[in-house]
Amino acid sequence: MIRKIKRKIKNIVKRVLFGGGGFSKTILFESAPDFSDNTKAVFDEMIRRGLNKRYQMIWKTSSPEAKLEQSIENVFYIDTSTKRGRRTLTKTLYQAKCLISCNMFLAGQRKGQTAFYLSHGIPIKSVRGYYTVPTGIDYCLATSQDAVDLMAYELKFPREKVLPLGYPRNDVFSQEKINVRKYLNATSEKVIVWYPTFRQHKGGGNIASGNALPIIHDMEKAKKLNECAKENNVLLVLKPHFAQNLSYIKNLNLSNIRFIDDNFFVENKISSYQFVGGCDALITDYSSIYYDFTLCDKPIAAIWEDIEEYKVNPGLIKDYEFYMKGAEKIYNLEEFIGFISNVAKGIDLLKKERNEIKNLINCSTDGKNSERVVDFIIEKAGL
Repeated sequence: MIRKIKRKIKNIVKRVLFGGGGFSKTILFESAPDFSDNTKAVFDEMIRRGLNKRYQMIWKTSSPEAKLEQSIENVFYIDTSTKRGRRTLTKTLYQAKCLISCNMFLAGQRKGQTAFYLSHGIPIKSVRGYYTVPTGIDYCLATSQDAVDLMAYELKFPREKVLPLGYPRNDVFSQEKINVRKYLNATSEKVIVWYPTFRQHKGGGNIASGNALPIIHDMEKAKKLNECAKENNVLLVLKPHFAQNLSYIKNLNLSNIRFIDDNFFVENKISSYQFVGGCDALITDYSSIYYDFTLCDKPIAAIWEDIEEYKVNPGLIKDYEFYMKGAEKIYNLEEFIGFISNVAKGIDLLKKERNEIKNLINCSTDGKNSERVVDFIIEKAGL
């Protein structure tokens, strides 16, 4: 009797909250920042195929202003910064036929839904134990068969559900490169982009050292690096991680070191990876962008100043030294200056090693990852 009453109450709640519990013709999308990464590339491919003619395409967003630049038929938004928005998200999570995410998990709530986690990147930092894929996710995306093993282990996710289809966001590396100097209003002969991973998360908690940025965490070192870039006619463009606590970063205001943020891409109507692909070299550290940028066949350096701290907190993947062998290691200012000078001179020390990792970690270079992933989603979700 008690079970029957509980079941009846549960069904009443479903009808009130979810309109009877039936699936709506809805696809729910998530990325961080909004409208970016693998999810945005999949969304664009779905729009190209006209899926929005048959399905509502709903983006989970983080603010009332967050909207796509252009108005697209049957595309809607849920602003989760409000109580009403969070309630709407709960309802949509339950009703949607297909859930597509790449940062936070949009996990299935009941049978019949299909949830795809497109991933935020192949890990270099170990995430095992604190970033685990929930059971409501049906499939997780990887870039190659070798990357499947990495993802399955780190995310504690069934290996057979990790798909080696390639990252949709990487398709731009097979397209014509944009002229980044135009967007930067720069005349420098070379542009090097620096994508550090976060060290102080704006949500709280520090990673590795207490410095917001490695190497140039004091003004004198920053000035010396700037002078080297100026002498070599190089512009160093620094894009902090979106989770970085920027209050720790000084306003350097130097001629050949420039900070940009996610607004730069919005204002210039380009994606982060379009910009990166147009640069002449990449500097990073423990970020998955390393694997992706190997597709560009351009020099890569990894800031290794706080490697010992990073090995402890949060820790690194197994065999990280092997996977990172395609990047020149920078432990100090002198090695940083040496890398900038080499890029200016066209010297590429680790081309062979970098291409070995590229072929191992990327299943394809044909620029059709979005097509393969959308084909799979349509098949499995019955769209």
